[in-house]
Amino acid sequence: MSNWQIISTFTYPHEAHMAKNYLESEGVDVVIQDELTAQVNNFYSNAIGGVKLLIRESDFKSAQELLQKGGYIQVDSKNEIELIVIDEKTDYNTCPFCKSKHIGVKKHPNVLSIILCFIFGALFPIYKKTNICFDCDKQWKYTKD
Repeated sequence: MSNWQIISTFTYPHEAHMAKNYLESEGVDVVIQDELTAQVNNFYSNAIGGVKLLIRESDFKSAQELLQKGGYIQVDSKNEIELIVIDEKTDYNTCPFCKSKHIGVKKHPNVLSIILCFIFGALFPIYKKTNICFDCDKQWKYTKD
């Protein structure tokens, strides 16, 4: 098994089997590792690193593209927060990129609030707010300039 590589890990065995069946339908050899341990006790899955999906080294690039196309793994790109300049026509209830109404606000704790929590032993509600669109997965903040 020296020429096999882990291409993805899953929490539950049924997720790994779905990805395995998808890859095998495209002609890629696949092996699942640590499946039985996770089936015996689901809480062990995170302790052992999840249920591992292994493929041959020669098929790694093509299998990675297939799993991305199938939606089993995400492209390793950071969701960068973009700045949107506010003007009189700014609609705060729609996404500025795809014009969807399916948006929300993500709150991240500020560094200052974490430091104050450790010093005083109380949590201060100081958060950084970021808007997120659930349809196009873009994140943004509004700025005045």
